[in-house]
Amino acid sequence: MEIQWHEGLATGVDTIDKQHKEIFERIATLVSVDLETLESEQRDAALHKLLRFLGGYVIDHFKAEEEFMTRSHYPEYDQHKKEHMEFLKSYSSLVRMFEKEGATDLIVTATQNQAVDWLIKHIKGTDQKVTAFLKESGYFTKAKDKVH
Repeated sequence: MEIQWHEGLATGVDTIDKQHKEIFERIATLVSVDLETLESEQRDAALHKLLRFLGGYVIDHFKAEEEFMTRSHYPEYDQHKKEHMEFLKSYSSLVRMFEKEGATDLIVTATQNQAVDWLIKHIKGTDQKVTAFLKESGYFTKAKDKVH
């Protein structure tokens, strides 16, 4: 599986795009490693590192997006936040599986697929809708964030 940022995923909001790129880079690091050749401890460490990152950085990213939405009175805030919560529930399930079983092939693949599939779908759909609203509503004439 290959994951790579491309301009088709850009929202046009610098803060959000930078955060998305960072998430892609971290996931790509795990995906690029041939986990089958690693010792069990190395495999566990690689997946644990990604899960820790997702648990912290993605939560911060969601908070930043949600702050944009609340400040701009985005009308679909509840649905967007619901998607974030669904991701976090799935993420928590992966963490519990990892803690119980370690970095099995199933958990590694599930983590990669869930993170990649969800992220691409979310960016192309939900995130691009909210950033279009932010731009159209003139939010960035009042805010510090830049639009490109």
